[in-house]
Amino acid sequence: MARLPTFLIIGAARSGTTALYDYLKQHPGIYMTPRKETNFFAFEGETLACKGPGADYINNSMTSLAEYEALFEAAPEGAARGEACPLYLYAEKAPARIHRRVPDARLVAILRNPIEQAYSHYLYAKRQTIEPAEDFVKALTLEEERLKAGWQPLFGYSRFPRYFEQLSRYTALFPRDQLKLFLYEDFDAKPLDVLAELFRFVGVDDGFAPDVSHRPNAGGTPKNQRFQDFLMKPNPLTRIAAAVIPYDLRRRIRDALAARNMERDDMPAEARARLVAALRDDVLRLQDLVGRDLISWLS
Repeated sequence: MARLPTFLIIGAARSGTTALYDYLKQHPGIYMTPRKETNFFAFEGETLACKGPGADYINNSMTSLAEYEALFEAAPEGAARGEACPLYLYAEKAPARIHRRVPDARLVAILRNPIEQAYSHYLYAKRQTIEPAEDFVKALTLEEERLKAGWQPLFGYSRFPRYFEQLSRYTALFPRDQLKLFLYEDFDAKPLDVLAELFRFVGVDDGFAPDVSHRPNAGGTPKNQRFQDFLMKPNPLTRIAAAVIPYDLRRRIRDALAARNMERDDMPAEARARLVAALRDDVLRLQDLVGRDLISWLS
C-alpha cells in the first residue's frame, strides 16, 4: 500500500521551517522526506512554466503522485511521516489537494510577523542573488508587474504573508483540531518547548530533545557580491563539492560562509508603512484564529 505523509509543515515561509525540518529529522519516531519543499500539493498534475529570477524553484517542483509516493517508501513501519513545504500555505489549490490525498493529515504552521516576514523574504532573495532591485521599496513597487509577468510567488512580498486569508482555506476543509499554529517568536525563544508540543501533536515521543544549536537560512545583503555568487550559483568547484560532501554538511558549510558574508540593514520606514497598510486587516482577523494579541505586529 502506498505511503503518504501523516503530517505536513505547511508554512509559513521565512518562519523557521528549514530549522524545523532539520530538528524533526533528528527524532527517531519521525521520517521526513529526504527532499524538503517538493511543492507537490501546490502543483500536482500541472505543467510548470514559471519565469523570472529563481524560476527553477517552481519549475523543478514535483508534480507526479508516483514520484511523491516514492519519497516515503523508506519510512520505517509505524513512524510519523512528514514533509515541510511553506508554499502550501500560500498556494490556493494546496488545501483541496491535501484534503483529497491525505484528509486525516496533521497540519502545522509557524507564523511570523508578516511585516518582518516580507522583509526577510526580500533579504533571502538578495542572499540567493535572485532579487535585482537594490532596495526594498523598489521591490514592493514592482510586485504586481513581476507577478503578472509570471515571476515566482516569492516576489509578491506583501501577498505571501496574508495568513488569515490563507488559513481560512484550510479551516474550510479540515477540523480545527487537525491544525496546529505556532508563533515564530515562541519558536525562536523556546524551540524545545514548541518541538515538544509539536511531537505530541504528530503522535511521537515528546521527551526527545533534538540539537537546536544550528539555525539555517538567514537572509541579508551580501557584503561581497562576487563571493555570494560563488556560494549560491553553480560553478565547477561547487559541483566537485556536491560529488564528495553529503548534502546536509554541504548546506551547513554554505550557510555558515554565507552568514559571514551577510549584513542586515533596518527595513526602510516607507516600506514598513506600506506593508502595515496592506496587511493590517489580515493581522486583525488572524488574532481570533490563533487566540493571541497580535497588535504588536503592526507597531
